[in-house]
Amino acid sequence: MVRSGGWMAGFVMLVVVGTAAAQSWPARPVRIVVPWAPGGATDIIARPLAQKLSESLGQQFIVDNRGGANSLIGTDLAAKAPADGHTVLFNTLAAFTQNTTYYRKLPYDPDGFTLVAQVGWTPIMMLAHPSLPVKSVRDVIALAKARPGELTYGSFGRGSSSHFAGALLAYETKTNMIHVPYKGGGPVAAANVAGEVPIHYGGVPPTIGFVKTGRLKALAVTAAKRTAFLPDVPTIQEALKVRDYNLTVTFGMLLPVGVPKPVADRLHAEIAKILNSAEFKARLVALGTDQTPVMSRAELGAWLKNETARWKRIIELTDIRGD
Repeated sequence: MVRSGGWMAGFVMLVVVGTAAAQSWPARPVRIVVPWAPGGATDIIARPLAQKLSESLGQQFIVDNRGGANSLIGTDLAAKAPADGHTVLFNTLAAFTQNTTYYRKLPYDPDGFTLVAQVGWTPIMMLAHPSLPVKSVRDVIALAKARPGELTYGSFGRGSSSHFAGALLAYETKTNMIHVPYKGGGPVAAANVAGEVPIHYGGVPPTIGFVKTGRLKALAVTAAKRTAFLPDVPTIQEALKVRDYNLTVTFGMLLPVGVPKPVADRLHAEIAKILNSAEFKARLVALGTDQTPVMSRAELGAWLKNETARWKRIIELTDIRGD
């Protein structure tokens, strides 16, 4: 009986301490680690979210861009931060799950994070410089087959979703196109506009402006359905009649494991409130981001498990691995 009472007292103490932590959090500015270069889709979505969190929680949420190695550098930084809720990770959940299979060894424990919230998603687009004599995905495939090993495409990093978008297309169509990695969505979009690479795969937020002004041609989207932002642009599934070609970039907020549950719950609740506001919904739409209903943290955990399995299959098909 004494042992039982001691266990119960300890449990009650943990609850009290956790609740107190949530009430006092955030006690100082919060760093949002974005493991990508400025100007990419993840950075573009993180900044308005940081602004709204600053307003609602009364402390500054500051975006800290730490790009490199398909988000590995910034993710490792966040993983090793104190588990007090004052460092959070905002990443594409595709990259987060891809890296568990893509890399043979990670510098951090992939189970050392808890997913707090999903913040919209975007398809990847196949985009071409206006000078390239193509009007469709079929034209690109024909050109690649006529010039094997000559046609290049850019991505926002080796092992990234945009790299796999090109690699999966090459696998499905038995073509040989040369991959050129850049250090983020912003840099590769700028390179495509400048004509450094004739084609690139990019998210909607950093590229839709170039499409609407005619500086890039949108040939296809990689999702299973067309995007409302460019409804006339077909999916790759439609254009080529291939099965199971469905690649999207979903954005998410994560915390290192060990952050008190009440703090994680409070952050989830604040983000859910922001995502459900008409103002923020309109802002995400203006940035070219599709939305899904806000999920509970339990639902997010199940979703992430399925996402990890899906990307493992894509990586195995394309046979692309990191160091």
